[in-house]
Amino acid sequence: MHYVSLTNLRIARTPITDVTLHIPEGSCFGIVGASGTGKSALLNAMAGLSGRALPGVSLAGSTAAPRPGSIGIVTPRIILPAHMTTLGLLTRQRTLLLNGDGQVDDDCQRAIRWCALEQYAQSAIGTLSLFNKRRVALALALVSKPAMVLLDEPTIDLAAHEQQVMIDILENLRDRNMTIVIATRGNTPMESLFDQIAVLSGGKIIAELSAQHIRDMQRTIMIRTDEIPTAAYEHIAAINNGIIVTRRNIVLTGEGVRSLAQILQVLLHYSVHIFCIEPRNHPLADLVMQARYPVVLAHRYPVRLLTNTIRESNATEEVAT
Repeated sequence: MHYVSLTNLRIARTPITDVTLHIPEGSCFGIVGASGTGKSALLNAMAGLSGRALPGVSLAGSTAAPRPGSIGIVTPRIILPAHMTTLGLLTRQRTLLLNGDGQVDDDCQRAIRWCALEQYAQSAIGTLSLFNKRRVALALALVSKPAMVLLDEPTIDLAAHEQQVMIDILENLRDRNMTIVIATRGNTPMESLFDQIAVLSGGKIIAELSAQHIRDMQRTIMIRTDEIPTAAYEHIAAINNGIIVTRRNIVLTGEGVRSLAQILQVLLHYSVHIFCIEPRNHPLADLVMQARYPVVLAHRYPVRLLTNTIRESNATEEVAT
């Protein structure tokens, strides 16, 4: 059974004009789109925060309002009480939503552990960094054992290493068969999280990508080294056509990305010093850019995935625009 179904959803005073989505229970689902396309409005509709019942929204087959705490939501706009400790806030939230019982402390400690907040459990929230506050907000969403967690731009404004820690936390939650929906502009490489992606543009879902399509998304990786010996140069160049080798740089594209481990073994064998390994593009960001031109997107992914009809006769005009 689909845990969440949105059917021909339209939300007044938002960009959302016609959205149909079906999110399977236990999956990690991505909603990808540029800023202002209505991603936050969609999450609010799923969480029941729109202020009134919205026709077309079904949770686990029911259109009734979800029970308090059954859906956790985290947005960058959540303001946490600065004077409270992490544990104190979680305890209050858990008690308010599910009443006090013998499991309050266990549930709070589990949320703290899942978000790697053990050392900040007794810290006042006002003393924490933005990254740690973001993790407290996630723990707050998890403390009531929700059936689904909605995350709006969970890595926005975080440093690169903090983004990776947040992705690791989300991967751990995904591995626990929790239903997770993440809205993103694609500015963080988190595509490895998703079982499925919906591309939002013009108030509609214009494409849905499966796990296989996500794995096949174009990636480019740069390896910077000191000078590569001739023998290592020839060995690496012969591995794959998707590898471009110069004397100090190796660029992997397409199928070449899958040869990364093999290339590293060659470099280590020849004692080549590696300065850095870095992505040269973010596939999700590329997807958001392609979504500006649905015809271009249709050429990369099968047309059957598109939920709106695209006329080829409009292709030249739309791309030019």
